[in-house]
Amino acid sequence: MAGAQIKDTSHVQALVDHTRGTRAHRACDHLAQAAPASAELLRRAGLRGHNLGSITAALMRLSQRYGSAALQAAITDALERDVPHPNAVRLALKRAREASGRPPPVALVLPGHDARLDAPERTHDLASYDRPENVDEHE
Repeated sequence: MAGAQIKDTSHVQALVDHTRGTRAHRACDHLAQAAPASAELLRRAGLRGHNLGSITAALMRLSQRYGSAALQAAITDALERDVPHPNAVRLALKRAREASGRPPPVALVLPGHDARLDAPERTHDLASYDRPENVDEHE
């Protein structure tokens, strides 16, 4: 049984759940630094029963597309209108962009993650290097 992998499905699921939680926490931390008003927007959205994970993801996409300063201003606008939702933020960003005469931001599309990059490397038995036929004759 040497080299066998034993998977405990409950352990794997716990790791998946933990990873999702830390990813969401990192996103919230990033948003709080990029646009401090995002914490209040998420709080108000949570009180209204909105899905905080999807709101966080939407705000992260808007942050990447428009930048921190524009996102902060748009979130502030949405909060002043008492609409704690990414659609209100998106509309505020659109209004500000149109008022300034700037063109719409262009999304940067990169190729998805390639699972082959995470594949384990298969190595051969290194004992073959110790065999006499592999020893250099000039040594």
